[in-house]
Amino acid sequence: MSLNRNGVFKIPFWGKTALCFYLVLFLSLSSSSAQLRVLTSIAPLYCFCINVGGEYVSVKNLFVMGADPHENALTAKQLQQIQDSDLIVVNGLGMESWVDRVLSPEEKAKKLVVSTAGISPLPASGYQPGVGLSKGEYAFNPHVWLDPNLAGVQLLNISKALSQKDPIHKEIFERNSRLYLSKLKEIDQLYQQKLGAVPSKKAIFYNDAFMYLAKRYGIVVAGIVEECGEKGGPSPRRLASILSAMKKERIPFFYTPFSNLALVREIQRESQTRSGEIDGMESSELHPLMYENISKKNLAVFLNVFGGIILSLRRGF
Repeated sequence: MSLNRNGVFKIPFWGKTALCFYLVLFLSLSSSSAQLRVLTSIAPLYCFCINVGGEYVSVKNLFVMGADPHENALTAKQLQQIQDSDLIVVNGLGMESWVDRVLSPEEKAKKLVVSTAGISPLPASGYQPGVGLSKGEYAFNPHVWLDPNLAGVQLLNISKALSQKDPIHKEIFERNSRLYLSKLKEIDQLYQQKLGAVPSKKAIFYNDAFMYLAKRYGIVVAGIVEECGEKGGPSPRRLASILSAMKKERIPFFYTPFSNLALVREIQRESQTRSGEIDGMESSELHPLMYENISKKNLAVFLNVFGGIILSLRRGF
Protein backbone atom coordinates (compact mmCIF):
# COMPACT_ATOMS: atom_id res chain seq x y z
CA MET A 1 0.00 0.00 0.00
CA SER A 2 1.38 3.47 -0.94
CA LEU A 3 0.38 7.12 -1.19
CA ASN A 4 -0.51 8.56 -4.60
CA ARG A 5 0.27 12.11 -5.66
CA ASN A 6 -2.84 13.42 -3.91
CA GLY A 7 -1.82 11.90 -0.58
CA VAL A 8 -4.42 9.13 -0.72
CA PHE A 9 -3.52 5.53 0.03
CA LYS A 10 -3.40 3.44 -3.10
CA ILE A 11 -4.27 -0.27 -2.78
CA PRO A 12 -2.52 -2.55 -5.29
CA PHE A 13 -4.62 -4.91 -7.44
CA TRP A 14 -3.72 -8.02 -5.43
CA GLY A 15 -4.69 -6.14 -2.28
CA LYS A 16 -8.09 -5.25 -3.72
CA THR A 17 -8.66 -8.90 -4.63
CA ALA A 18 -7.80 -10.05 -1.13
CA LEU A 19 -9.97 -7.34 0.42
CA CYS A 20 -12.95 -8.39 -1.71
CA PHE A 21 -12.41 -12.03 -0.79
CA TYR A 22 -12.39 -11.35 2.93
CA LEU A 23 -15.39 -9.03 2.64
CA VAL A 24 -17.41 -11.71 0.84
CA LEU A 25 -16.26 -14.31 3.39
CA PHE A 26 -17.28 -12.04 6.27
CA LEU A 27 -20.72 -11.37 4.79
CA SER A 28 -21.21 -15.07 4.10
CA LEU A 29 -20.29 -16.05 7.65
CA SER A 30 -22.50 -13.31 9.07
CA SER A 31 -25.52 -14.41 7.06
CA SER A 32 -24.95 -18.11 7.80
CA SER A 33 -24.64 -17.54 11.55
CA ALA A 34 -27.99 -15.76 11.81
CA GLN A 35 -30.62 -18.24 12.92
CA LEU A 36 -34.10 -18.25 11.46
CA ARG A 37 -36.63 -17.32 14.14
CA VAL A 38 -39.34 -19.97 13.90
CA LEU A 39 -42.55 -19.95 15.92
CA THR A 40 -44.69 -23.11 16.13
CA SER A 41 -48.24 -23.59 17.37
CA ILE A 42 -48.02 -27.10 18.90
CA ALA A 43 -45.30 -29.31 20.37
CA PRO A 44 -45.08 -31.83 17.48
CA LEU A 45 -44.32 -29.00 15.03
CA TYR A 46 -41.68 -27.66 17.43
CA CYS A 47 -40.11 -31.13 17.43
CA PHE A 48 -40.15 -31.34 13.61
CA CYS A 49 -38.65 -27.85 13.17
CA ILE A 50 -35.85 -28.51 15.65
CA ASN A 51 -34.93 -31.76 13.94
CA VAL A 52 -34.98 -30.27 10.42
CA GLY A 53 -33.45 -26.87 11.20
CA GLY A 54 -30.83 -27.94 13.71
CA GLU A 55 -28.41 -25.20 14.70
CA TYR A 56 -29.65 -22.89 11.94
CA VAL A 57 -33.05 -22.21 13.54
CA SER A 58 -34.20 -20.75 16.82
CA VAL A 59 -37.55 -22.38 17.56
CA LYS A 60 -40.15 -21.25 20.08
CA ASN A 61 -43.60 -22.67 20.68
CA LEU A 62 -46.52 -20.31 21.10
CA PHE A 63 -47.98 -22.21 24.06
CA VAL A 64 -46.14 -23.52 27.11
CA MET A 65 -46.16 -27.20 28.06
CA GLY A 66 -49.57 -28.25 29.36
CA ALA A 67 -51.48 -25.29 27.92
CA ASP A 68 -54.50 -25.82 25.69
CA PRO A 69 -53.28 -25.25 22.08
CA HIS A 70 -56.88 -24.73 20.95
CA GLU A 71 -56.97 -21.49 22.92
CA ASN A 72 -58.04 -18.48 20.86
CA ALA A 73 -57.09 -15.62 23.20
CA LEU A 74 -53.42 -14.63 22.87
CA THR A 75 -51.37 -12.66 25.36
CA ALA A 76 -49.32 -9.57 24.56
CA LYS A 77 -46.17 -11.71 24.82
CA GLN A 78 -47.52 -14.23 22.31
CA LEU A 79 -48.50 -11.45 19.91
CA GLN A 80 -44.97 -10.05 20.16
CA GLN A 81 -43.52 -13.50 19.42
CA ILE A 82 -45.68 -13.67 16.30
CA GLN A 83 -44.46 -10.24 15.25
CA ASP A 84 -40.78 -11.08 15.83
CA SER A 85 -40.74 -14.42 13.99
CA ASP A 86 -39.38 -15.08 10.50
CA LEU A 87 -41.65 -18.12 10.02
CA ILE A 88 -44.83 -19.21 11.78
CA VAL A 89 -45.44 -22.94 11.43
CA VAL A 90 -49.03 -23.98 12.13
CA ASN A 91 -50.96 -27.21 11.83
CA GLY A 92 -53.95 -25.83 9.94
CA LEU A 93 -57.30 -27.58 9.39
CA GLY A 94 -58.98 -25.00 11.63
CA MET A 95 -56.80 -25.63 14.67
CA GLU A 96 -55.29 -22.12 14.85
CA SER A 97 -58.34 -19.90 14.54
CA TRP A 98 -56.31 -16.89 15.68
CA VAL A 99 -54.35 -16.77 12.40
CA ASP A 100 -56.92 -14.79 10.42
CA ARG A 101 -57.42 -12.39 13.29
CA VAL A 102 -53.75 -11.71 13.98
CA LEU A 103 -51.99 -11.91 10.59
CA SER A 104 -52.59 -9.69 7.58
CA PRO A 105 -52.68 -11.23 4.08
CA GLU A 106 -49.19 -9.83 3.49
CA GLU A 107 -47.83 -11.39 6.69
CA LYS A 108 -49.41 -14.75 5.83
CA ALA A 109 -47.75 -14.75 2.42
CA LYS A 110 -44.40 -13.81 3.94
CA LYS A 111 -44.11 -16.10 6.94
CA LEU A 112 -47.04 -18.48 7.46
CA VAL A 113 -46.34 -22.20 6.90
CA VAL A 114 -49.37 -24.54 6.96
CA SER A 115 -47.79 -27.91 7.66
CA THR A 116 -50.83 -29.99 6.63
CA ALA A 117 -50.84 -28.70 3.04
CA GLY A 118 -51.52 -31.63 0.70
CA ILE A 119 -53.13 -33.86 3.33
CA SER A 120 -56.72 -35.05 2.82
CA PRO A 121 -58.41 -34.49 6.19
CA LEU A 122 -60.98 -36.56 8.03
CA PRO A 123 -64.15 -34.83 9.26
CA ALA A 124 -64.27 -33.86 12.92
CA SER A 125 -66.35 -36.14 15.12
CA GLY A 126 -69.91 -34.88 15.21
CA TYR A 127 -69.57 -33.05 11.90
CA GLN A 128 -72.24 -33.66 9.29
CA PRO A 129 -71.76 -32.36 5.72
CA GLY A 130 -74.36 -29.72 4.93
CA VAL A 131 -75.30 -29.45 8.60
CA GLY A 132 -72.02 -28.69 10.34
CA LEU A 133 -71.40 -28.86 14.07
CA SER A 134 -73.93 -27.76 16.64
CA LYS A 135 -71.13 -26.72 18.99
CA GLY A 136 -68.18 -27.17 16.69
CA GLU A 137 -64.70 -25.70 16.69
CA TYR A 138 -63.65 -27.00 13.28
CA ALA A 139 -65.10 -29.11 10.48
CA PHE A 140 -61.97 -31.21 9.96
CA ASN A 141 -60.02 -33.34 12.37
CA PRO A 142 -56.65 -31.57 12.81
CA HIS A 143 -54.72 -34.33 14.61
CA VAL A 144 -52.86 -35.65 11.56
CA TRP A 145 -49.43 -35.76 13.25
CA LEU A 146 -50.35 -38.86 15.29
CA ASP A 147 -50.08 -40.88 12.07
CA PRO A 148 -46.29 -40.97 11.45
CA ASN A 149 -46.87 -41.17 7.70
CA LEU A 150 -48.81 -37.89 7.73
CA ALA A 151 -46.26 -36.43 10.14
CA GLY A 152 -43.76 -37.07 7.32
CA VAL A 153 -45.81 -34.85 5.00
CA GLN A 154 -45.74 -32.10 7.62
CA LEU A 155 -41.98 -32.53 8.00
CA LEU A 156 -41.39 -32.12 4.26
CA ASN A 157 -43.57 -29.00 4.15
CA ILE A 158 -41.47 -27.55 6.98
CA SER A 159 -38.22 -28.48 5.24
CA LYS A 160 -39.38 -26.79 2.04
CA ALA A 161 -40.32 -23.61 3.89
CA LEU A 162 -37.00 -23.44 5.74
CA SER A 163 -35.10 -23.99 2.48
CA GLN A 164 -36.99 -21.18 0.76
CA LYS A 165 -36.31 -18.82 3.65
CA ASP A 166 -32.66 -19.86 4.05
CA PRO A 167 -31.44 -21.34 0.72
CA ILE A 168 -27.81 -21.35 1.90
CA HIS A 169 -28.59 -24.29 4.19
CA LYS A 170 -31.06 -26.08 1.92
CA GLU A 171 -28.89 -29.19 1.60
CA ILE A 172 -28.57 -29.45 5.38
CA PHE A 173 -32.34 -29.10 5.88
CA GLU A 174 -33.00 -31.77 3.26
CA ARG A 175 -30.43 -34.12 4.80
CA ASN A 176 -31.93 -33.64 8.26
CA SER A 177 -35.38 -34.29 6.81
CA ARG A 178 -34.26 -37.59 5.31
CA LEU A 179 -32.77 -38.67 8.65
CA TYR A 180 -35.94 -37.83 10.56
CA LEU A 181 -38.18 -39.41 7.92
CA SER A 182 -36.30 -42.67 8.49
CA LYS A 183 -37.20 -42.43 12.21
CA LEU A 184 -40.85 -41.86 11.33
CA LYS A 185 -40.70 -44.89 9.06
CA GLU A 186 -39.34 -46.98 11.93
CA ILE A 187 -42.25 -45.87 14.13
CA ASP A 188 -44.70 -46.75 11.36
CA GLN A 189 -43.17 -50.21 10.97
CA LEU A 190 -43.32 -50.80 14.73
CA TYR A 191 -47.01 -49.92 14.82
CA GLN A 192 -47.73 -52.13 11.81
CA GLN A 193 -45.79 -55.07 13.24
CA LYS A 194 -47.00 -54.87 16.85
CA LEU A 195 -50.63 -53.82 16.30
CA GLY A 196 -50.92 -56.09 13.27
CA ALA A 197 -50.38 -59.07 15.58
CA VAL A 198 -53.31 -58.04 17.83
CA PRO A 199 -56.44 -59.93 16.68
CA SER A 200 -59.08 -57.55 18.09
CA LYS A 201 -58.59 -53.78 18.04
CA LYS A 202 -62.01 -52.29 18.81
CA ALA A 203 -62.00 -49.28 21.12
CA ILE A 204 -63.84 -46.32 22.60
CA PHE A 205 -61.87 -43.06 22.60
CA TYR A 206 -62.48 -40.05 24.82
CA ASN A 207 -62.10 -37.68 21.84
CA ASP A 208 -61.28 -37.86 18.14
CA ALA A 209 -57.54 -37.10 18.42
CA PHE A 210 -56.45 -40.60 17.35
CA MET A 211 -58.70 -41.08 14.32
CA TYR A 212 -55.86 -40.83 11.77
CA LEU A 213 -53.76 -43.30 13.71
CA ALA A 214 -56.74 -45.64 14.13
CA LYS A 215 -57.46 -45.56 10.41
CA ARG A 216 -53.83 -46.28 9.53
CA TYR A 217 -53.41 -49.28 11.85
CA GLY A 218 -56.83 -50.91 11.74
CA ILE A 219 -58.21 -49.81 15.11
CA VAL A 220 -62.02 -49.94 14.96
CA VAL A 221 -63.46 -46.84 16.65
CA ALA A 222 -66.66 -48.00 18.35
CA GLY A 223 -67.45 -44.57 19.77
CA ILE A 224 -66.26 -41.12 20.85
CA VAL A 225 -67.17 -39.89 24.33
CA GLU A 226 -66.68 -36.17 23.78
CA GLU A 227 -67.25 -34.98 20.22
CA CYS A 228 -65.73 -31.84 18.74
CA GLY A 229 -66.94 -28.71 20.55
CA GLU A 230 -68.64 -30.74 23.28
CA LYS A 231 -66.70 -29.27 26.20
CA GLY A 232 -69.45 -30.13 28.69
CA GLY A 233 -69.20 -33.82 27.88
CA PRO A 234 -71.75 -36.12 26.24
CA SER A 235 -75.46 -36.12 26.96
CA PRO A 236 -76.60 -38.60 29.66
CA ARG A 237 -78.39 -40.64 26.99
CA ARG A 238 -75.34 -40.95 24.74
CA LEU A 239 -73.06 -41.72 27.70
CA ALA A 240 -75.44 -44.47 28.81
CA SER A 241 -75.41 -45.92 25.30
CA ILE A 242 -71.59 -45.87 25.21
CA LEU A 243 -71.33 -47.53 28.63
CA SER A 244 -73.85 -50.19 27.63
CA ALA A 245 -71.83 -51.11 24.53
CA MET A 246 -68.58 -51.15 26.52
CA LYS A 247 -69.99 -53.50 29.16
CA LYS A 248 -71.71 -55.77 26.66
CA GLU A 249 -68.76 -56.20 24.30
CA ARG A 250 -65.92 -55.52 26.76
CA ILE A 251 -64.64 -52.68 24.58
CA PRO A 252 -61.41 -51.04 25.83
CA PHE A 253 -61.30 -47.31 26.56
CA PHE A 254 -58.56 -44.76 25.78
CA TYR A 255 -58.34 -41.23 27.17
CA THR A 256 -55.76 -38.40 27.12
CA PRO A 257 -54.17 -36.06 29.69
CA PHE A 258 -56.69 -33.38 28.65
CA SER A 259 -59.72 -35.60 29.28
CA ASN A 260 -62.17 -34.76 32.05
CA LEU A 261 -60.73 -36.87 34.86
CA ALA A 262 -64.02 -37.17 36.76
CA LEU A 263 -65.78 -38.46 33.64
CA VAL A 264 -62.89 -40.83 32.88
CA ARG A 265 -63.14 -42.30 36.39
CA GLU A 266 -66.91 -42.70 36.02
CA ILE A 267 -66.50 -44.55 32.71
CA GLN A 268 -63.81 -46.81 34.19
CA ARG A 269 -65.97 -47.59 37.23
CA GLU A 270 -69.18 -48.21 35.28
CA SER A 271 -67.74 -50.11 32.31
CA GLN A 272 -65.21 -52.28 34.17
CA THR A 273 -63.24 -52.66 30.94
CA ARG A 274 -59.51 -52.25 30.28
CA SER A 275 -58.40 -48.64 29.78
CA GLY A 276 -55.26 -46.57 29.30
CA GLU A 277 -54.00 -43.02 28.92
CA ILE A 278 -52.46 -42.06 25.58
CA ASP A 279 -50.89 -38.70 24.76
CA GLY A 280 -52.05 -36.54 21.84
CA MET A 281 -48.76 -34.58 21.98
CA GLU A 282 -50.20 -31.09 21.39
CA SER A 283 -48.87 -29.71 24.68
CA SER A 284 -46.15 -32.17 25.54
CA GLU A 285 -42.53 -31.49 26.40
CA LEU A 286 -40.67 -29.27 23.93
CA HIS A 287 -37.84 -31.66 23.14
CA PRO A 288 -36.26 -33.04 19.93
CA LEU A 289 -37.06 -36.64 21.00
CA MET A 290 -40.62 -35.94 22.14
CA TYR A 291 -42.40 -37.36 19.09
CA GLU A 292 -40.42 -40.61 19.07
CA ASN A 293 -40.71 -41.16 22.82
CA ILE A 294 -44.45 -40.53 23.08
CA SER A 295 -45.23 -42.55 19.94
CA LYS A 296 -43.52 -45.55 21.52
CA LYS A 297 -45.18 -45.02 24.90
CA ASN A 298 -48.59 -44.79 23.21
CA LEU A 299 -47.93 -48.02 21.34
CA ALA A 300 -47.01 -49.75 24.59
CA VAL A 301 -50.33 -48.61 26.12
CA PHE A 302 -52.31 -49.82 23.08
CA LEU A 303 -50.69 -53.24 23.26
CA ASN A 304 -51.20 -53.56 27.00
CA VAL A 305 -54.87 -52.54 26.88
CA PHE A 306 -55.77 -54.52 23.77
CA GLY A 307 -53.94 -57.72 24.59
CA GLY A 308 -52.63 -57.50 28.11
CA ILE A 309 -49.12 -57.29 26.65
CA ILE A 310 -46.60 -55.47 28.84
CA LEU A 311 -44.02 -54.15 26.40
CA SER A 312 -40.68 -52.91 27.66
CA LEU A 313 -39.86 -49.60 26.02
CA ARG A 314 -36.16 -50.44 26.23
CA ARG A 315 -36.28 -54.01 24.98
CA GLY A 316 -39.41 -53.87 22.83
CA PHE A 317 -38.22 -50.98 20.70
